[in-house]
Amino acid sequence: MRSVYTPNDFKSLSTDSKMIQAAVDEAAKYGATVVIPRVNERTESCSWEINEAIVLHTGSHIVLENCYMRMADGCYANFFVNDASRGKWWLKETRDHDISIRGVGHAVLDGGKPNDLIENNFNIYDENGNYVKSVKIHGYSNCFVNIGILMQNVERVEVSGIRFVRPRYWCMNFEYCSDGHIHDIVFDADGASPNQDGLDIREGCHNFLVENLSGRTGDDMLALTNFGHPKRRVDGEDTDMDTAIHDIVVRDLRATMSHRCDIIRLLCRGETEIYNVQISGVQDTTPPEIWRPLAAIRIGDVSDYPHRLNRLGEMRNVTVRDVCTRARFGLYIANTLCDSYFENIQMVADGGTGIYFNGCELENVTFNGLRYGTLTSPDRSDLDYESKFHRVTLDSISAVYFKDCISAKNLCFENLRTAKEMDYAFGGNSEIDVIVKNLILQNDATRLSSKAKVIVK
Repeated sequence: MRSVYTPNDFKSLSTDSKMIQAAVDEAAKYGATVVIPRVNERTESCSWEINEAIVLHTGSHIVLENCYMRMADGCYANFFVNDASRGKWWLKETRDHDISIRGVGHAVLDGGKPNDLIENNFNIYDENGNYVKSVKIHGYSNCFVNIGILMQNVERVEVSGIRFVRPRYWCMNFEYCSDGHIHDIVFDADGASPNQDGLDIREGCHNFLVENLSGRTGDDMLALTNFGHPKRRVDGEDTDMDTAIHDIVVRDLRATMSHRCDIIRLLCRGETEIYNVQISGVQDTTPPEIWRPLAAIRIGDVSDYPHRLNRLGEMRNVTVRDVCTRARFGLYIANTLCDSYFENIQMVADGGTGIYFNGCELENVTFNGLRYGTLTSPDRSDLDYESKFHRVTLDSISAVYFKDCISAKNLCFENLRTAKEMDYAFGGNSEIDVIVKNLILQNDATRLSSKAKVIVK
């Protein structure tokens, strides 16, 4: 019985994955910690090759001590999963507790060479971007086997101090987890694989603190996504747990985007909910030579999925503060949003539309401090941008743009400053009511509104 085990205690085993798993299993008997060191004594190298997922148990505490772990070529495996994820992870009775994975020094999880599982190949869409059907590939119905760290149904979980290199898919994914702390993570995506998300926090997750994420991702750095019926059916059984995403605090993100995607995305569909989300300190570090992000913060969607659009009240109580971005859209808000507050959204460099509303029904939403800098010059080529999947079009360069919006009750803008070269403060095709306090037009040629009914106070 010891307080610390390492894979080198089991170097007689045939693979690195088996060595690490043996250390995890033995440590679990005594509540001990597993330290994966820099040196692999079996191979006499400074690397660990993973060809099958390491399964963590309740009470598993893993320390990656300056270690380098690489996914083996041609395999279909995660780096780490938990016990519940290998069983009926949607039921309370399978719940795991107190799992942590902490990097110390320079800890790296390298996805290595991509395999042939690609998310878009599982879903078939028509030429207009409408969902048609789903298919299986090699017996898999999705790309979850390519996720770096997959945690399902864990109470009290921590991941920190890791650099993710060349991810094959999402770096981390959490479902039905609570009391999570994800921090001090660096992403280093190369764009070789599609959908290289950083962190996904999905259905049934609550009470999470996410802080100090940085680096480059090939898709959303952080996604809060909730799909399906609120009583999710898996193998004919309904979950008996809370399905909503709620009480999430996110702070201090520094993001470089590899492709046209979002820094932070929030999306719920099919009668699910997202509420009580606080986001602060989002810095877009994408350099001029790389495509701009689609949006710094994207909330909702009107594109086609096999679940209905969310309804008013299902996306609520979202607070966003202190965003600095050159994205095509500072904020992209679609479908519904209520009881939410946004403050200090800074559009810099070639940053485009500050806020794009798409097919929205809005209630009790305030924006305080959407500002374009003296040198900010929105790219007029944005007028040529069209996305069938996101249903996005533009006919003017505007600080705020309304497309096909349904209604807005108590929609307020305070301290809004437009760019010097801008057609409208409020553009688009929607005749909705807008309340404005302290509007600054940096150019007298900028018109107030194309169609929105603006009340200036």
